[in-house]
Amino acid sequence: MQTIRDIRHNQDGVVIPSSYAANGWTSVLSHEMNVLFQAMCYVVTKHESKEEMRKALDEFDALKDTFTEPVQERFKSEEDFKGYVNLLNRFKAFMGRSDYAYPTSLDEAIELFVKWGLVIDNGDAWDVPVYPFPDASELFKLREEEALALAHIKLEALVHPMFSRLVMKLHEHEENTFSMSKAEMKQLLNTNDQMLAEVLIKLTPYMEDAIENMLEIPEDEKMNFTIVWERIYEDFLGQQFSNNVQ
Repeated sequence: MQTIRDIRHNQDGVVIPSSYAANGWTSVLSHEMNVLFQAMCYVVTKHESKEEMRKALDEFDALKDTFTEPVQERFKSEEDFKGYVNLLNRFKAFMGRSDYAYPTSLDEAIELFVKWGLVIDNGDAWDVPVYPFPDASELFKLREEEALALAHIKLEALVHPMFSRLVMKLHEHEENTFSMSKAEMKQLLNTNDQMLAEVLIKLTPYMEDAIENMLEIPEDEKMNFTIVWERIYEDFLGQQFSNNVQ
């Protein structure tokens, strides 16, 4: 197992495992618990002992009174208060379905993280796994639509970096029209047929015309397509390359 304490001295800034989002945790846990996990990553990166880590957690303004019962006076309006309570009750019900009680204190929340494998208790210090990382779908009782949603999140976490890499490589040519085979793309992305198919499906809305029978084309046959860069700039690249729009 690789943990934050194993790699923290070789990294700049705070180490937050990408699998936390990819494995569904940001979707199934409340905002407060997501904030606490990021805070745990920070204190594990920066401090040595559990005592130092716990003290640092108490100094986070975002964690003040985090797991206490909400009171209306802390909200701008009654509508905001009711909206927050409704959302919180949804998370409580979700956890209750899997026989977990929503934490009422910071320490209870950390205990849950330890139980789920998000935090490692080494006695004198906490740690956080980087790889392998627990999967939320294996620890909670999910309805069918929830399981499908988490599966989509995991697939997107795998596909999007490859899609982004392909887009950047195409953009380097400073042109709109390309002729590439699946074999060339697989070599470029160092991936397999299944993942390349997902990348091409993701790329299709940004083509001037979709490639006909794309998934049936032999891997050595050239595919001709034109990218509409403006669509990609709007959805993925923001204004980073806006001055280069062709």
